Amino acid sequence: MMTPESALDIEPQPISVEDDPPGNVDDSITSFTSENAHPPQRVSQHRIPVVVIGVCMALSGVWFGWQAWSATAAATALLNPVAATGTAVFTSVPDGASITIDGTTRGVTPLRVQLPAGTHSVQITSGPMLRTLPITVESGGVVSQYVELAASQAATGGRLEIGSEPPGALVALDGISKGMTPLVIADAAAGQHRVTVSAGGNSVNRTVNVTRGATSTLVVSIAPVPAAADSSGGWLTVQAPMDMDIMEDGRILGSTRMERVMLPVGSHRIELANPALEFTIVRTVQIAAGRTANVEVARPSGRLSVNAVPWADVSLDGVSLGTTPLGEVAVPIGPHELVFRHPQLGERRQTVTVKAQTPARIGIDLRK
Repeated sequence: MMTPESALDIEPQPISVEDDPPGNVDDSITSFTSENAHPPQRVSQHRIPVVVIGVCMALSGVWFGWQAWSATAAATALLNPVAATGTAVFTSVPDGASITIDGTTRGVTPLRVQLPAGTHSVQITSGPMLRTLPITVESGGVVSQYVELAASQAATGGRLEIGSEPPGALVALDGISKGMTPLVIADAAAGQHRVTVSAGGNSVNRTVNVTRGATSTLVVSIAPVPAAADSSGGWLTVQAPMDMDIMEDGRILGSTRMERVMLPVGSHRIELANPALEFTIVRTVQIAAGRTANVEVARPSGRLSVNAVPWADVSLDGVSLGTTPLGEVAVPIGPHELVFRHPQLGERRQTVTVKAQTPARIGIDLRK
């Protein structure tokens, strides 16, 4: 086995050039020298740094270009901001109501429209009905408006029906002649009115309450007064703001729709009742021969609690009650109209009947 020391003792062998033609030795030496003057390894080592530098310069150019583009885009965004918008949805009962927003007509209900963020004034029109509502649109949000547009009767008042026994009597409403019984006034203003029914020189005055969107009925007896009054009896008239039964000892004598009820002379314990409204009142009256005793009944109050989700401003028959929740509000008994208003969720109407004994409670979800 050859050791490193023995390898150093090997004598170099002479190179034979006898078979080579003249000049080949020099050519071989020249060729060797030319090939080994720049070894491949050294050439590769010199080229690698150049490639790396080129790549770094290219990446630097890309980075500086991206920075310049980002700065330009940011400046453009500042100079040309995108307007923030939201969505407004309008529905109504009935459909087909015209929607005008900030003075521009946008279509009819049901309607979905994109609006710039901010506060807008909306007009909803259906025939003679016109509602103006403010809405607030948030960027990327949705605002829903639901409006019930009732017939013109419900908007201005209620229906009043007046009859008489016998028919054909003249009718005046608040001193203004309206016609003859049976009479229907389709658009009587909401509130109390004085009704005068006249026939044969005899006139009857009654007070009637008209509720918005409801029908009030008044029937009076207008028969002429007998020339000679019955000495054994007299008359009872009752003025009440609602229909009530007139009873004595559990027996129904008549109702407040009648002009008068005849009773024997003497003292009577009269019970006046409206079972539907849970209201009963007792009066003691003295009946004189040929005379008329009069009893007046005031409308009592019941209790009303109102709530809304998420919340609402509430009005009762056009009078503001405040913001929900509202508890144990004193309200005259009978039917009433509640209006719920929310700046984003619109307006909703609800009818409620308040009773004398049982508290009325009403709640509504404006999100539905």
